[in-house]
Amino acid sequence: MYLNRLTIYGFGHFHDRTFDLTPGLNYLLGANEAGKSTLTQFITAIFFGFPTKKHPALRYEPLDGSRLGGEIAFTQGDVAYVVSRVAGPHGGKVTLRDVTHDLALPAATLARLLAPVDAQLFTSVYAMNEPRLGTVFSASKQELIDRLRHVGAVGSDFWLQQAHQLDQQAEAQYKPQGRNPQLNQQLREHRELTAKLAKADAAYDTYWQLLQDQQTLRQTQQATQQALAQQRAVTAQLTQQAALWATYTEWRRLGAADQAPVSGFAPEDATQLEQLRSHLTASTQTLTQEQQQLKQLQQAAQLPPLFQAYLPVAGQVDPLLTQLPAIAQAAQDQQRLVASQRDLEARATALEQQYAIDGQMPRPFSLATTQQVAALQDRLTVASQKRRRLQQELNQLNEQFQRQQPNRRQQRNPLADKQIVWLAIGLVVLVGSLLLPGTLFKLVGALLGVAIGYYGVFLVDSSTPASRELETLTADIRDSQAQLREGGQLVDDLNNQLDAIASAHGLGDLPVAQWSAAQGAIGEWEHLTRQLETTGTQVAKAQQTVTTYLAQLTQALPVLAGADWATVSPQLTQLQTLKQSLATQAGDLATTTDRLKSAQAAVDAAQQALTTFLSTRNLRSVEAFYQRYQAQRERTNRQQQRAALAEQLGDNLAALQQFSDHTALTDQLAQAQAQQAATQQQLDQTTTRLATLAGQLAHLTASGTQATLRQKLANLETQMRATTQDWLVKRLTSQWIAATLAAASGDRLPQIVAQASNYYGKLTENRYTEIELTATTLRVRRHDGEWREVSQLSRGTAEQLDLAVKLAFAVVMNQQVAMPLVIDDGFVNFDAHRRQAAYALLAEISHTLQVIFLTADTTVEQLTAGKVLRLSE
Repeated sequence: MYLNRLTIYGFGHFHDRTFDLTPGLNYLLGANEAGKSTLTQFITAIFFGFPTKKHPALRYEPLDGSRLGGEIAFTQGDVAYVVSRVAGPHGGKVTLRDVTHDLALPAATLARLLAPVDAQLFTSVYAMNEPRLGTVFSASKQELIDRLRHVGAVGSDFWLQQAHQLDQQAEAQYKPQGRNPQLNQQLREHRELTAKLAKADAAYDTYWQLLQDQQTLRQTQQATQQALAQQRAVTAQLTQQAALWATYTEWRRLGAADQAPVSGFAPEDATQLEQLRSHLTASTQTLTQEQQQLKQLQQAAQLPPLFQAYLPVAGQVDPLLTQLPAIAQAAQDQQRLVASQRDLEARATALEQQYAIDGQMPRPFSLATTQQVAALQDRLTVASQKRRRLQQELNQLNEQFQRQQPNRRQQRNPLADKQIVWLAIGLVVLVGSLLLPGTLFKLVGALLGVAIGYYGVFLVDSSTPASRELETLTADIRDSQAQLREGGQLVDDLNNQLDAIASAHGLGDLPVAQWSAAQGAIGEWEHLTRQLETTGTQVAKAQQTVTTYLAQLTQALPVLAGADWATVSPQLTQLQTLKQSLATQAGDLATTTDRLKSAQAAVDAAQQALTTFLSTRNLRSVEAFYQRYQAQRERTNRQQQRAALAEQLGDNLAALQQFSDHTALTDQLAQAQAQQAATQQQLDQTTTRLATLAGQLAHLTASGTQATLRQKLANLETQMRATTQDWLVKRLTSQWIAATLAAASGDRLPQIVAQASNYYGKLTENRYTEIELTATTLRVRRHDGEWREVSQLSRGTAEQLDLAVKLAFAVVMNQQVAMPLVIDDGFVNFDAHRRQAAYALLAEISHTLQVIFLTADTTVEQLTAGKVLRLSE
């Protein structure tokens, strides 16, 4: 594979740039920040995908905001391809085209064309720079072998991963020097169990004797515990009785002071007395209130000045007082209507400020006009959407036209440039045929000359597929432009019709979108105007009614002249009330006198009932009753307390009655406590002995009993056999995978090492002549026969070693992987002589592989081999 052309849409600081490459050696020359690393990452991204946004430094988003992506034209197996990639999900949107056969290929075909190379292998071998060359310090034979297996065996990535997982699982089961792996832990446990079993065998006889002693003591302990429980129950019962002795003494005292109850002083009698007293108190309060009411009526004789002015003209004022409720209602209506009038005026003024033009409200739409406006708006919306869609299509066609602009060579058909030649040849043949002998030869020659001229003039087409596609795009663009102009004319016509409607109805510059709301506001304003007229009429009518009434009232009562309705209304109400109260004053005095007599009779009756209640109990006062009542209550309380104490004593009451005094009870309690202490001491001794035996048994069985240890040992050995078998299966499977992949890789490793030794000698001017791969690292032989480890080399010499190995890998594996080499300023640590040797080596291998070398070294312009491109141009 070799790259023919790099076309960048937008990547880093590059945009709309194209680089044409040759199949051999290409030098891309540029100073620092010219874009060398950007181009290396561009090739990697187009082939293998853009990094995710979690790695913004590797995405190289365009600095000018242009479209991220580009395309690469490459050739593989005599077939030319063009792959393009732009921003999109899953690494970007990929388009692949077979240019040789003019076929569009699925995006998945790109991975098959690049296989077995993936992004990791490409960046580790084929895309080099100074930091990656430095990884030789940690390189090993196993890494190179893994690369060989990746390229030489199809699907090796999966099997290498499986082998690695099997190795990890096997190491998790067993390591020769490990402690945590499963089998290592089982071996350590096996040694511990074996030692414990040997110790248990030595103490077997002593163990059985201690077990028999322990069983005997446990039986003794159980019997002692039962006896102690019974003794504790007796002691607890006696202790409880001793604690209840004071309660028992109080129970006997309350029984000795009991007396017979006396009738007439029960709680219901006290309730009856309280009812009589309450009735007497209520009757006394009623009598007092009636006396005060009579006194007030007798004192109410002085009349106010307005009532004195009313008396002479009562005949004129009474009809007016009759109209007072109606006039009051009229005054309330007037206030309510004035408030409503202010609200209507405010709402109408707000609508006029929002929609009126030069003080004039717009005119409402008719039904036909409303329908016409709705239809025009719908047509305008559809026309505007169509116009935007046509504009988008036109923009896309213009972008496609710009991308497909052909160069001068593509615009012309090579055969079309020779039309004159064809015509000249036809004329020569025609003229020459006239010189031939024989009519038949002349006729055939003339026809042949005419045919050649006709072919050159009429059949050879001067156009190419690219020019014909451009002509089609041009026609589509013109058609879209024509439709866009028609759409613009339609939009202007619809807007003109809407403007005419706005002028006819006085809408001014009001937007069409607000017309619907304006029509509702216009209707509301007209309704408010009509309401204002009606309300104004009602306000004037109510005001006239109140004004007429006040004039008539002032004429009858001059004392109210100049007062408004708010002042007159309460005075008239008071006058009316006073007039009614004077009419009923005489009847109130008689009624109050009768109620006073009734109240005095009720007080006398209540007092007589209280006196009768006390005399039936031989008492003279209420206090004496409550003294007898309290004594009766205390007697009842003592009886209740004695019953409660008896319930509290419960079954202990009969037991306590068996003791003559408290001393007899305490003596029996002391005997029970002494017996309980003796039993407890015996139990403690037995428990201590059992604890000692348990300690001795625990010491003898610290490693477990013989049967338990033997069973654990047998179970552990079964687990160890299963773990060992599983470990062997995983280890052998991993080794089989490694051997199979090594066989699939063939004998390429020795070839790579030999070729790398040859390249390394050329790079170091034969200072180092041989490379050897050990099990863990690389080492090299000096020309004097001395071997050096990579860690003993200078950085530049070590980077030359890594370059030699990677170049050898790429050359040897060229039959399986024909990928170009991309080197980004990889020789910065080389001295001048070795840098020239590296350039010569690149020129040598460029006959086999394509080499793209990006550098800031201007000396490459003086080299004879390779094509030089400037990044700054």
